[in-house]
Amino acid sequence: MKLMVLDGNSIVNRAFYGIRMLTTRDGTPTNAVYGFLNILLKLVGEEEPDALCVAFDLKAPTFRHEQFEGYKAHRTGMPDELAAQIPILKEVLDAMRIPRYECEGWEADDLIGTIAESCAREGWECVVVTGDRDSLQLISDTTRVLYVKTRMGKTETVSYTAGAFMAEYGFAPKGMVDLKALMGDASDNIPGVAGVGEKTAMALIQRFGSLKALYENIDSPEIKDSVRNKLIAGRESAELSYKLAQIQCCAPIAFKPGDALRQPYDEGRLFELFQKLEFARLIERLGLKAPEAARQTAPEKPEMHAVCRVCDEETAQRMLKEAQDAQIAAVSRDMGLDMLAVYPGGETVYILSRADTPAYDALLGAVFGEGVPKAGHDIKDTQRLLLERGIVSSGWRFDTAIAAYLLSPTDSGYALDKLDDRYGTGRLRQGGEEGGQIALFGDEAEGRLAAEAEAIWDLTNRLGPALDEAGMRRLLEEIEIPLCAVLAEMEHVGFLVDRQALEEFGAMLSEKIAALEREIYALAGEEFNLNSPKQLGTVLFENL
Repeated sequence: MKLMVLDGNSIVNRAFYGIRMLTTRDGTPTNAVYGFLNILLKLVGEEEPDALCVAFDLKAPTFRHEQFEGYKAHRTGMPDELAAQIPILKEVLDAMRIPRYECEGWEADDLIGTIAESCAREGWECVVVTGDRDSLQLISDTTRVLYVKTRMGKTETVSYTAGAFMAEYGFAPKGMVDLKALMGDASDNIPGVAGVGEKTAMALIQRFGSLKALYENIDSPEIKDSVRNKLIAGRESAELSYKLAQIQCCAPIAFKPGDALRQPYDEGRLFELFQKLEFARLIERLGLKAPEAARQTAPEKPEMHAVCRVCDEETAQRMLKEAQDAQIAAVSRDMGLDMLAVYPGGETVYILSRADTPAYDALLGAVFGEGVPKAGHDIKDTQRLLLERGIVSSGWRFDTAIAAYLLSPTDSGYALDKLDDRYGTGRLRQGGEEGGQIALFGDEAEGRLAAEAEAIWDLTNRLGPALDEAGMRRLLEEIEIPLCAVLAEMEHVGFLVDRQALEEFGAMLSEKIAALEREIYALAGEEFNLNSPKQLGTVLFENL
């Protein structure tokens, strides 16, 4: 049997700093929770443990603070954006029915050590998931450590068995405590021996095996006089540091491996939490369904409207008047702008086509003029197509694709049918007559365009209030929509560049980059590939 235990604070901290900030539309930060869950699900899928649990630190002082007043004294509190996510993560874990352990006066490392010890007694394999090298001391014949590194949103894990640890470090896993006793740990304010760094400490433990054996052989000629003097002067500090660095596997928690056997998720609760957190991908990944009550209250079919072709001047004028008088008219088009659907929000969706509508191009100019307040989907492309026909469009008030992006910038896509399924009535997924149109003329393309216009109108009225609530309406109207017109014109006519100025600017940038590279290499003490995340990570997180 196999149990996996996660170091909650360590992994959520890695996720927070390893993934760019994500927030819900109401401003709730979610990147740490999202990253944690992705790491959890990835490793559970790979390891397939029989049991699963998470250990957390608490804010209260621990017994180590009693041993050394300066323990972790220089640490600043976690950022507010991270602190706000800890209760959310715990609520999600409860919904996933994953046991979590925390104990006042003890650190998560001690709880993990206690859990690993319990697994060993019961004959279980224990897999410790952590981003903290302190836990490497727990490695044994029954305990393996998965060391997690998260950079630029990408998670990597290194699996340490006793053999793998020995091959990398040159001593047994328990020697991690002795190593820290000598070199100290700035992050925890463990003092170590003054003047003894990691390289010297590693060599000493590799040679003598332990702190105790080192001091028993303090007069060995293999120890340089300068190092010996530091060790003698710092013996008391080394022994204190040993106590601080050693994980205690006797935390007062009631734990048996069988207590953490994996259970089915509380799907209804988890679905509601993920919806609130806007974790659409995780809902899809876990195959979560809406609670039955919510499904029953959802409308079975969207409202049905008539579809009318604009085939004469009278119908064209009626359509224009309704569109001009409307608060907003939704517009959809085909790929070549040869067919158009206009829905002013009443009982009828109007279809204009080059084949059937008199003075089609002139009517295009009227529909896309300032007199008709419009909403569309991906309006930049529509504006570009109109420019190709000599029409400069105006009167745009809303773009459903941009609005959805502003509200949820991490979603996997913003196609109209996806947005309609996510926020609207789902009419595009249902399709045809089931999609809500009564076609006066049977044409599949017309029906589809009409459904798209209705979907755009629905989404405009649903996403608009959400933008208002998030304080982003001005961003859409004053920056994003005007920018669409600029970009459409740039795509249509291109723009002039000063070749000489660009070449001079490029040369200046190259000089600055070269100077910065030299400065970086000097600080790092070696040259490496700055474009390699692996090499850069080694320098930042290990060498420095």
